[in-house]
Amino acid sequence: MNAPVRSDNRESGQFPDTRWTIILQSQGEDDEARQRALTHLCEAYWYPIYCYVRRRGLSPSDAEDSTQSFFCDLLEKDRFRLFSEEKGKLRAYLLTSIKRFLRNEWVASCAQKRGGGTAPLSLDAELAEKRYEVEPSEFASPEKLFEVRWALTVLERALARVRDHYITQGKEKIFEQFRHHLTGDGDLSFRDIGTGLGVSESSARVMLFRMRKLYRSCIEEEIGATITDGESVQEEVEYLNRIFAN
Repeated sequence: MNAPVRSDNRESGQFPDTRWTIILQSQGEDDEARQRALTHLCEAYWYPIYCYVRRRGLSPSDAEDSTQSFFCDLLEKDRFRLFSEEKGKLRAYLLTSIKRFLRNEWVASCAQKRGGGTAPLSLDAELAEKRYEVEPSEFASPEKLFEVRWALTVLERALARVRDHYITQGKEKIFEQFRHHLTGDGDLSFRDIGTGLGVSESSARVMLFRMRKLYRSCIEEEIGATITDGESVQEEVEYLNRIFAN
C-alpha cells in the first residue's frame, strides 16, 4: 500500500470530513443515530472480526453469532465511550474488545441474543464463509489475519469511494481502465489506454496521476475516521504497510 501524502489542494467539498464522526455518533444520546452509526461500523469492519473469530476455531455459525453479538454488545453497553476515553485506534480497540468478549462474555451473550433482545445486525454469512475459505493459510494467528483483513478493508473502502466518485462524474470507463494500476505501473501502457479512451498518451498519464491522488486522499479519510484526533494518519499508514511487509 503506497503511503498517502497529505495534500491541502484537494477539490473543496470533494468528500465530507469523516474523522471521528462515526465514533462520536455511536456515543451520542440519540438512539436512532447511535444505531445508524453502529450499523455503519459493522458494515465497514465486521469481516476482519469474523476472520479473527473463525481463525480462533469457531464454526461458521458460531462465528456469525459471535460477530453479531459482539457488535450488539458494543451498542447496548456503550463500549465506544471507553474507546474515546482510552484514546486508541479503532483497529486496536476492536481487536482487544473481541478478545475480551470471546473470553468472558460470548457464551452467555449469544444465548441471550438468540432468545431475544436487540435484533442481530445483518451479516452475509454465506459470503463471509466463501471469503474466509480462500484466506491465506500463512496467516495462522487470528491476530495476524485480523490485521491483514483490516488493512485490506481500508483499501477496499477507499477504492469504492474512488469508484463512486468516477461513476458520479460519468467517468466509470476511466476508473475501469486504471483501477488495477493505482499502486504501481506494472505493465501499464499509457499509449494503449489513451487509445482506448480516445485521448493522448500524456492525457492518460494525467488521468492516472489524478486518480492516484484521489485514492491516497480516500485512504487518509478512511484511516482518519478510525483514529483519534491526537493520532497520526501517517503513522497508521506506516503500520499498515508493515503488516503487508511481514
